[in-house]
Amino acid sequence: MTNTNKKTPQNGAATSNCGANITADLCRFIVDAKYEMLAPSHIEKLKDLIVDHIGIAAGAAAGADSSEPFLKAVRALQGEGTGRSTVYTKGRSFLPQWAGFLNAAYSHSFDFDDTHAASILHPGATAIPAALAQAELSRSDGKSFLLAVAVGYEITTRLGRGLNYGGYARGFHNTATAGVFGATAAISKLRNFSQAQVADALGLALSRASGSMQFLANGAWNKRLHPGFAVHDAFVAATLAEAGVMGAADPIEGQYGLLHAYSATGTAEGLTEGLGKEWIFAATALKPFPSCRMTHAATEVVANVAATVREKENEIDGFTVELSPGCFPIVATEIPNKLQPQTVVDAQFSIYYQVAIAWLHGSGIGWAMYEKLADAEVLALCRRVTAVVADDVRDLEARVTFRFADGTTMTQGIVYPLGEDKHPFSREQVHAKFLGVTSTCYSEDTQRKILDTVKITDEIDVEELLQIL
Repeated sequence: MTNTNKKTPQNGAATSNCGANITADLCRFIVDAKYEMLAPSHIEKLKDLIVDHIGIAAGAAAGADSSEPFLKAVRALQGEGTGRSTVYTKGRSFLPQWAGFLNAAYSHSFDFDDTHAASILHPGATAIPAALAQAELSRSDGKSFLLAVAVGYEITTRLGRGLNYGGYARGFHNTATAGVFGATAAISKLRNFSQAQVADALGLALSRASGSMQFLANGAWNKRLHPGFAVHDAFVAATLAEAGVMGAADPIEGQYGLLHAYSATGTAEGLTEGLGKEWIFAATALKPFPSCRMTHAATEVVANVAATVREKENEIDGFTVELSPGCFPIVATEIPNKLQPQTVVDAQFSIYYQVAIAWLHGSGIGWAMYEKLADAEVLALCRRVTAVVADDVRDLEARVTFRFADGTTMTQGIVYPLGEDKHPFSREQVHAKFLGVTSTCYSEDTQRKILDTVKITDEIDVEELLQIL
């Protein structure tokens, strides 16, 4: 039995900026979405996103310092050999919720996963693992899988856009709080839920939305786990709803719903506008550097200038980096573990470290940058970086002023860092990134099979891809 008692929220829950029919509109979209609604460009973008996701997740599964502890904990929690779902590079002996958990956590462990600027989150880290685990469980065809991924992305990015920077201002991580709804939507789509079942699943998912930014205090692994928790809990919410458990009404727009509770500036404006016709997930960007996206524009500027200046370590006197009001608190607050990072996560969220690395070693160093956490030259250069808030710098933009020892200065900026629609990755760059991050976990033959199989996802059953992974 599903919940049919969907009443209008009481006590003024439906406020002027949170429309009363948001949840119903989203549920209708999830149920009614069809593969034919996706343009060929959307399908190609989904394939690039899936390649990128598999690459960074498999690479992290084999190489991230947190991956074996995550795996050890999951095996202890679920028991050995109790499932048949696939985890990248780890076999097919997992329950679907735990396979989704690990694949999602692995995909976020390098902080190299895709980003959506308007929603300030990583949508693929939840949408793809949830859809893949459910597709394996349902023995789905590739078109159904791609549609579920698209639905998961769309719900995540639209909700993230509603939360915006107000989620971070309240201490929440949009990837997690919006991601659990996107993951639930993807699972619900593949299970062919009715609108009432989707409403219950989203209502239950609300009570599992979580993800605190407190990990910044000590560079903890919590952030890597956020997508994993979201996917695991999406399976719980969907399964409870399928069994007839009643979920909360109006989980998005209600008085204590997502937009009110998880953001200081939550708004429903534009949240459902064009739903089913405009797919905003298509603006999702792929990352060129394994660090917080909010550092990328400055990294790119500094590396480009460094490449044109000889004997740069002797000539540079310092840098001033201008960041947007939304980005500054995440990557530039003057606290010890940002000014002089101690852990990988510290460094990933430090504009000071990223600028120093880019000047000394360029932008192509990749994960090797984190082998220099104790490098005296890097840490000394961090002290020459000043970061400031600039109200006329927007979103992911950054401006950098270079101060040279001879007294001259130079200011350069980037509005759209590499990977955004207006500064895009090519298909060749997508594949080159994949080949690089999977070089330690897949043979060249397996790498090529993965790329070739994703290319024809819409023509095959998902099982053919899973056998390779």
